[in-house]
Amino acid sequence: MKQYALFTGCTIKAALPHIEMVARKVLPLLDIEIEELAFTCCPNADFRSTDEYSWLVVAARNLALAEKEGLEILSLCPGCTQTLKEANMILKDDNSLRARINKRLERIGLIFKGTTEANHHLVILHQQIDILIQRITTPLYGIKLAIHSGCHLLMPSWIMQFDNPERPTKLEELIKMLGGTIIDYPEKTLCCGFTLFGSHKGTASRIIRDKVESAYLAGAEAFVVPCPSCFQQLDRNQLVAKRELKFEYQLPVFYYLQLVGLAMGFDLDEVGYYHGRVRSPELEEKIKSLRRKEVVNI
Repeated sequence: MKQYALFTGCTIKAALPHIEMVARKVLPLLDIEIEELAFTCCPNADFRSTDEYSWLVVAARNLALAEKEGLEILSLCPGCTQTLKEANMILKDDNSLRARINKRLERIGLIFKGTTEANHHLVILHQQIDILIQRITTPLYGIKLAIHSGCHLLMPSWIMQFDNPERPTKLEELIKMLGGTIIDYPEKTLCCGFTLFGSHKGTASRIIRDKVESAYLAGAEAFVVPCPSCFQQLDRNQLVAKRELKFEYQLPVFYYLQLVGLAMGFDLDEVGYYHGRVRSPELEEKIKSLRRKEVVNI
């Protein structure tokens, strides 16, 4: 069992604690041991746009904490992953800047050496997909899922290095391993619009409507996402958009590890499904019936 430092990011800690909960349940069962370190905000790109040096100092501190413990970082957030990976690359390549950053880190007893890596958990799960297959007890046969990969898991590809941003396949492979049916839909690669919601709410709401209608009419029963910001936008803000634009359809949202939990035999409550805002009684019954079939087969 390999150890990793778990990096949840701010959004999960503050708004989506059920995602951290399911990660802590599921990952150890996949031979991934997680340790909690005193991480802070990654920090995100907004911070960088106002003070890039301080952005690097904070990111370097997070990386140095993992280095000190001899651990790689497993992130639950693509945006956090991007920050940590890019800061790591910048500091490894620039000796002068690294020395300046380390002068700051010395004040708190840390040093950045460039000896760790940060990866989104999907990267790690895809690398050990055989273990995932072995742990599945309740395949999600017949569950029709619309993938929303989001922007930061795939781009910029030279930093993230996870998949082809134009034709991604790895998340599809991970869902197929769970038994889920992937539904293709026209707006699959459309950004969720999360960063627009605060300043251009109308535009963000129309993006949500277009994605929901596109996926629903293609036959999907739920979205699956790897990103907490995308989860918030397609879940909580879906209800806001529906109220404002009065569109007919709605789809619940699953974070990928919630589906892993279901396929490993956990029930909807145990994977935090009921913490989501958008529900589907029909889908809930369909998932419960999979568990009943498992019990009968036993």
